[in-house]
Amino acid sequence: MDKKVGIRDDYSVRINKVLNHIQANLESPFKLSELSAIGNFSRHHFHRIISAYLGEPLGGYIKRVRIEKAAQLLRYSDSSITEISELVGYDTLSSLSAAFHKRFGLSPTAYRKKYSTQKSLHMMDRPEKVNFDFCPTIKTIPPMKIAFVRVFGKYGHEGIGKAWDRLFKFATKQGLMDEKTKMFGISYDNPEITENEKYEYNACISIEKDIKPEGEVGMKEMKGGKYAVFTYKGSYENFPLIYELIFKEWLLKSEHELRDTEIFDRYVNTPFDTGPNDLLTEIHLPLK
Repeated sequence: MDKKVGIRDDYSVRINKVLNHIQANLESPFKLSELSAIGNFSRHHFHRIISAYLGEPLGGYIKRVRIEKAAQLLRYSDSSITEISELVGYDTLSSLSAAFHKRFGLSPTAYRKKYSTQKSLHMMDRPEKVNFDFCPTIKTIPPMKIAFVRVFGKYGHEGIGKAWDRLFKFATKQGLMDEKTKMFGISYDNPEITENEKYEYNACISIEKDIKPEGEVGMKEMKGGKYAVFTYKGSYENFPLIYELIFKEWLLKSEHELRDTEIFDRYVNTPFDTGPNDLLTEIHLPLK
């Protein structure tokens, strides 16, 4: 293997460990020494390496992810602002409010009021042919081991296809693909909140055995539990609209609350063998 490729792959494996830890523990304080130890980096060089990978300073990344998660919860949950502040790692309401106003130009209270009073999506323009049912199936799903490739950028950009290519190449080499393999997409951000170039997407497949990470391919566990599962048939281009319909026309009018873990899509078929209008996707919302 080329020495440069080997070093780059090693960095990717270690950085994935750090980002997985941050995303799973946003309510906790982070110390540079602890994060560098998780990735087995020298503290002296760690900040520059991970900032180069992210395209922004590590501290800025953590602040951004926290405040954007707070915005998501303000839009789509009934949690109090105090509870949201704690969930995203702010010690006081005043510190959350200051950071929120700096990012969005509104207080958390004003932001929640703005989006709770928006007109119903039933009154908005939508594609004439959207094959979507507002009656989800409520399922309890066991935890799953997954292999993933993380990519940043506007949803639908060519980097996502390249991420899947890298993941399939790895899975084929490791003999992981069979009839039981499931394909998932995890979008950690809301395109209405997060800037395009910072939007994070994970291309994922289920795996049955323990495999060591390799380069950009990381390993983690997808949490199990209770989910509302919606089935959508059609082009991936309509995903932003479909998600808005789910949140505003189902979740906010239902008796359910979101659980604090990833929302994910399961791709029942793929663009490799199916036309855009016949793509089947199961959208999973974690519920308390």
